[in-house]
Amino acid sequence: MLKGSVPSASNMIGDTLPWFLPLFVFGLLAWVFYEAIETYVLRKGSPFGEKALVALRWLPAAQLAVMLITRSISLIQRDLSHLEVAQYLGAGTYHSSDLKLIATGGGGSEIIALTVILFVLLSERLPSLGSTRVELRQGFRNRLMMFTGLMLLSASTLLFPESAYYSPSSFPANTIDAIPQWSSLIPLLLLASLMMFSGELFAVSTLFFAGDNFQKLASRARLKTLILAVLTMAWLTRALEVERNWIEQIPELGFFLPLILLLHVGVSLAVIIQPAVRIESELNHGEGRSLGMLLLAALMAILILVLTPIHLDQLGIFGPELGPYVYGVWIASVTVSGMMLVQFLPALGFDAAPRPEVWWMKMTLVFAPVIMCLFTPFALFLIPAIWLALPWSSTVPWFVEKDVPSPSQTFVLYPLVFITIACALLPFSWNIPFLASLWFGWIPGAMASIGLTIHIKNKGRVYALESAEE
Repeated sequence: MLKGSVPSASNMIGDTLPWFLPLFVFGLLAWVFYEAIETYVLRKGSPFGEKALVALRWLPAAQLAVMLITRSISLIQRDLSHLEVAQYLGAGTYHSSDLKLIATGGGGSEIIALTVILFVLLSERLPSLGSTRVELRQGFRNRLMMFTGLMLLSASTLLFPESAYYSPSSFPANTIDAIPQWSSLIPLLLLASLMMFSGELFAVSTLFFAGDNFQKLASRARLKTLILAVLTMAWLTRALEVERNWIEQIPELGFFLPLILLLHVGVSLAVIIQPAVRIESELNHGEGRSLGMLLLAALMAILILVLTPIHLDQLGIFGPELGPYVYGVWIASVTVSGMMLVQFLPALGFDAAPRPEVWWMKMTLVFAPVIMCLFTPFALFLIPAIWLALPWSSTVPWFVEKDVPSPSQTFVLYPLVFITIACALLPFSWNIPFLASLWFGWIPGAMASIGLTIHIKNKGRVYALESAEE
């Protein structure tokens, strides 16, 4: 082997079990649609169907366990027909220090993914859900499965690259590098933590009929997500080299792309989406609702169509002419078009939210960068505009609709206008405007949610006093 000969056999799992990885992708995809599958199977009432549901739930966890066992056996046996052993260890006898490679090498992704999946499968037993009804706990688990399946699928090419599971045409003649350091696990740990706690917020935010059953869990998940967001932004700030064009570092940093996408989703859920469930439930029937929808759609579209090309222009890789603006308007137009198309979903029965049209607009903006990054990494540059547009989705109805008392303009509206403009312009004075937008972009959302929450509490006190006087 060390003289360059190719092993006659290989224990790379993609070669010995060619159906294994496609089945793993199928399992994750089934998680995304698990709730619909479960509803259909339970309606049939087949005993076999219930067992099949259990198998479908545990399939990704079982496959990840097999991946780790296969990798561990190869490492302990110093099997040079396993690519990672040939790359980092070479010929020789096993030492306990070699186990580090399981965590810091390709096995790190598998360990992290398995941890997240086990967290999801056992989420029904979270202490915060101890007093919650069984059907609500199962609904929470199903929504968490949907979110986790989607996130793992979107990051699957980085977490589970084909090169880690198939034998190459030729193996290295000598080891090519030392075993990676423990610090390589930092982005993976941040990724897994954001996935778990953002998933909790997604599940809570989509179970509108649950009332106050998940408030304790939601409060904890918001706090943990925001702390993780700060840690993630600190790691990104340190990892990116200012003197280089940072967009070129995406392939080098590996997990930068899924990490920044999960940061976006987590912050959006914690700052805007989850608080909006309570805020929008306090709205009335909606006198002037159509006008509010029109103004909101126009405002959000303008922010996205204007800011996205400007951020792309700062990269300097599209040329000095109209290149960044054409590309930016294209990805922004796709996002805005999707935001408009989902307005038909409430008419098709997807209307469980307090304000279903606004809800689908917001969820489209939250997940648009995740979906579009499957086709182009430059969809990341939608995030600064989306973070500034989302707060207005909660604010506009309170000022336009006539059958609800509007919040104080000096306390909510004027500060939000000022901070939105400031957070749109201030990042361009930094070396990396996109990174600065991540540090400042959450502020308008926090201000809008806090201001409207205080307004609702004050409105409740006024109603209570009026009822007491009567």
